[in-house]
Amino acid sequence: MFSRPSLCGTVGKLCRCGTSATGKTAVAAATVPTARHYHEVVGDIICPSQVRGIDHIRDPRLNKGLAFTLEERQTLGIHGLQPARFKTQEEQLQLCKIAVNRYTEPLNKYLYLSDLYDRNERLFFRFLSENIEDLMPIVYTPTVGLACQRFGLIYRRPHGLFITYNDRGHIFDVMKNWPEPNVRAICVTDGERILGLGDLGACGMGIPVGKLALYTALAGIKPHQCLPIVVDVGTNNIDLLEDPLYVGLRQKRVVGREYDEFIDEFMEAVVQRYGQNTLIQFEDFGNHNAFRFLDKYRNTYCTFNDDIQGTASVAVAGLYASKRITGKSFKDYTFLFAGAGEAAIGIADLTVKAMVQDGVPIEEAYNRIYMVDIDGLLTKSRKVGNLDGHKIHYAKDINPMSDLAEIVSTIKPSVLIGASAAAGIFTPEILRTMADNNERPVVFALSNPTSKAECTAEDAYKHTDARVIFSSGSPFPPVQIGDKTFYPGQGNNAYIFPGVGLGVICTGTHHIPDEMFLIAAQELANFVEPSDIERGSLYPPLSSIRNVSMNIAVGVTKCAYDRGLASTYPEPQDKRKWLENQLYNFNYESSMPASWVWPRMPYIKTRDLVPTKLYGKQKSEEVM
Repeated sequence: MFSRPSLCGTVGKLCRCGTSATGKTAVAAATVPTARHYHEVVGDIICPSQVRGIDHIRDPRLNKGLAFTLEERQTLGIHGLQPARFKTQEEQLQLCKIAVNRYTEPLNKYLYLSDLYDRNERLFFRFLSENIEDLMPIVYTPTVGLACQRFGLIYRRPHGLFITYNDRGHIFDVMKNWPEPNVRAICVTDGERILGLGDLGACGMGIPVGKLALYTALAGIKPHQCLPIVVDVGTNNIDLLEDPLYVGLRQKRVVGREYDEFIDEFMEAVVQRYGQNTLIQFEDFGNHNAFRFLDKYRNTYCTFNDDIQGTASVAVAGLYASKRITGKSFKDYTFLFAGAGEAAIGIADLTVKAMVQDGVPIEEAYNRIYMVDIDGLLTKSRKVGNLDGHKIHYAKDINPMSDLAEIVSTIKPSVLIGASAAAGIFTPEILRTMADNNERPVVFALSNPTSKAECTAEDAYKHTDARVIFSSGSPFPPVQIGDKTFYPGQGNNAYIFPGVGLGVICTGTHHIPDEMFLIAAQELANFVEPSDIERGSLYPPLSSIRNVSMNIAVGVTKCAYDRGLASTYPEPQDKRKWLENQLYNFNYESSMPASWVWPRMPYIKTRDLVPTKLYGKQKSEEVM
């Protein structure tokens, strides 16, 4: 929905450059009057001679609506195509706010914003960036989940690439169809685990589209540098396979060696098309694939997994902030994770790194983390479930237990983190137990969308006598307890990945180490003010997220150069100013062609002009 360059003209131009076996294709195409389409703009460099006046209204990158001045309208040849009123961008923003608030259903607001982006790119991104607290729940969680579920119904036009398993052997050819030559960040999903909603197949496109919209709105990464992609290998969701509105491959998921080879080809095609330093963000892959691909590609490509590393970073930032309330250090914490999927493992792994950085021996750090999956507590002696992959690090040599309430009562964790997508598993009994065992219990209900949260903010405060330090993955309304109102903070990945992405893209980083996500967590935690903590939030207001992103990008940039991972040289001395000079401009720019004055040329007397006879009669006779 929200990350799309123009899709017509440049592709046509590229196609007309080819020749057939007879060598006539390019000439023939050039003589067809209808061969040239509008939407000629790619990248951020515009060639005025290639853009017709009407294209400035038709192309969302150039369109300013009623903000075109009289001079611009007359010069571009669009005067009379619009009513006489002239508006500023600020006036247009006021109208956008009125228009979006007319809708009561979040999905209708989502569709309005999608239409706005299709009409006027700069207005959309400025509107989003300046109203992020109100609009992020629309363009991202939780509404984006609903948009994915209704994707077949609301689909209007392409906003990213769909690369199907049927295209194997030709993925690079498919990627060439994307008209942008300077893509720097790709967000890709196979749709197998969309939020807490499960396998949505090709309908998962809403996730990478929404993520990359936040790249621009929250970190100023240029929209044309972002490309959302769905790799469509089918779906195991029977409801979708039988849904007449489903837009993806109507087949069961490809698995095993064929699937791995397909993803390998995709990664190679990205590098072939856009270069080795193209950022590839994996999003909402199934648990059984997410860690495999992260381990497989992290040292050979510029890639990260947001569900693992982004979620981990924002959660650890909340843990850093919680220490300011509890007065304890990480070595005093005992952690219990409800869930042992990619999010939980990612948080646990980064928590271990944070503890080690604080001086805790690595074995002790692992020993302080307990984890529960669908089969119960991870123990070395349990007879059910598996301990494959990263789970084995958190298996304890104690008696197996399967009841979460019993586990909480036995282990007495000081921090309870939910990443299970199992709604309501933090029962009143469990919350009361946490409060009985801790003066200030830390409870994170991180599953999203809201319907999948382990507990509500109201339950957390109500059943802990309002002593809980609470965070959630999706937004919750304020909670009134007695005479005090709490404003629970949302541990949203959007605090992390835009800033990391900006630093990585600008430095041309080769590979992304976990250290960058620990830096991001620390920068985010440092941005939390005492007033934020007082109101019940472990995170700064969403309205400050652009400043947070810049701080993270500066930290990532320093890390990239310190570790020799950057490929952009020379190293900038003032890294913040250097980053700011590369940001997207949300404001309208002049549509007038650039013009300038030449100095008056000095007077120089010239020779008399004497005609020269090239072929005289005498010369002709000599030749004969």
